[in-house]
Amino acid sequence: MKIKMLIISALLLAFVSGCKDCQAKKTSNPAHVKQLLTTKKCPKCDLGGADLTNADLAGADLREAELTNAKLDGANLQGADLTKAELRWRDDVGDKGKMGISEISDDYCNVTYEASFKGANLRGAKLIQTDLSSLDLSEANLSDADLTNAKLNWAKLNKVNLEKANLNSASLESAELNYANLKKANLQGANLSLSSLYHANLKEANLTNADLDHSSLLGANLQETQLINANLEVAQLSGYLIDTNLSGANLSSASLTNVNLQKVIYDSHTIWRGASYKELTQFPNGFDSLNEQMEFKRLSPF
Repeated sequence: MKIKMLIISALLLAFVSGCKDCQAKKTSNPAHVKQLLTTKKCPKCDLGGADLTNADLAGADLREAELTNAKLDGANLQGADLTKAELRWRDDVGDKGKMGISEISDDYCNVTYEASFKGANLRGAKLIQTDLSSLDLSEANLSDADLTNAKLNWAKLNKVNLEKANLNSASLESAELNYANLKKANLQGANLSLSSLYHANLKEANLTNADLDHSSLLGANLQETQLINANLEVAQLSGYLIDTNLSGANLSSASLTNVNLQKVIYDSHTIWRGASYKELTQFPNGFDSLNEQMEFKRLSPF
């Protein structure tokens, strides 16, 4: 009995400590907030929960800063450095009922704090290796931003401006990029599987070696886009009255397994050389009579 009480006491202490951690993540240091607004230099600062709505933070140094639960809607972060800043924190640690006291963990933990950036100006900002997973960045300006190796899984990026942004090797699995502007963006090696790019502008973007498996590209503009060796397996490119523009796109060695291409828009400058497909891939009428550059490698259906 004594051992059991000691275990319960230890767990209670851990939960109380967890409670303090949860509170700390959403409570900013007033001195740090003042430092940021005064000097714009606040690396590793404690800014969790700070209300920085519409603040002028252009060129601010926020490397590795604590920004969980911070309100940055409409803020001017042009050229700011947010490399490895903590923008999202989740604590669902608990005993999950194993010790029969899961209600305590529900009281003290099981929370998610996320910074908000809706409509923020992040033009030219540095977000290298930064975790923006699940954040709402809708309508934000991220043009020319450096998001190399950033995590944007499940992020809401609808109508976001990512023109000329560097998303090299970024992870955007299941991200919402509907009506997003990705013109001339660098998406080499990016993971866009299961993402939604409905009516997105990807003109002249570089998607070499990108993973677009099961992504939705209905109505997307892929004119002159580099899709060399890209994975487009089961991607949506044709739909009822909504089709993708592949005019001038380079699909050399791309995987078109089980893709419907019946109504895609393409021209004589579209390059298909070495693209692979299987029996379920659907092509436009008369496709076989097109330019000899379109040499398809038929894969085994097994």
